[in-house]
Amino acid sequence: MVKRLITVTIFIFSLLALQVLAQGNTIYRYKDNQGNEVIGSQVPAEYVKNGYEVINDRGQVIRVVERTLTDEERAAQAGTLEEQRLAEEAVKRQQEEDTLLLRLYRAPEEVVRRRDTTIEELDAQLSVLNALLQGAEESLASIDERIQNSINADREPPANLLSQQKSVTEERDRLNRQITRIENDKEETIVTAEKNINRLRELLNLD
Repeated sequence: MVKRLITVTIFIFSLLALQVLAQGNTIYRYKDNQGNEVIGSQVPAEYVKNGYEVINDRGQVIRVVERTLTDEERAAQAGTLEEQRLAEEAVKRQQEEDTLLLRLYRAPEEVVRRRDTTIEELDAQLSVLNALLQGAEESLASIDERIQNSINADREPPANLLSQQKSVTEERDRLNRQITRIENDKEETIVTAEKNINRLRELLNLD
């Protein structure tokens, strides 16, 4: 019974396909809401979103139109594509960094020497800046004391003394910012050198 039903169904589809072909129209194959396969000269609007196939008179698929994705599926697809793009960019960036690293250094020892030289230079700058900072703080302490003495004596602090206080305070703050920046540079130099050493060992296959 089932075999006969299948044969009849195929026969009906063949007749439909021949009829559509005879009319000179494109043959479409799609499924209705019940999942039944339908062949016709057009796809009803309500079924287009489910996808369909364009076939020839021999039942061979010429073109496949995929079903319309849901909002959730589109969002997931976009997320996957973005992840792939970011991954590809990361690989490309790593390759560029590796190429530059191999141009700059032939062995990890060269990275160590460069790191030590840079740290020595930064330490020298810090030594000078800390000395200047100490001088600025001592000068500011002296100015603050003189201003406070004027206030205690019920006198208006001299304008030039207030101007000096502002100037020295700004200088102290500037020196502190410079010291912080150089200390950050020093820390970054150490971290970057360690990273480069480890990467060079990988690229050069060193134990």
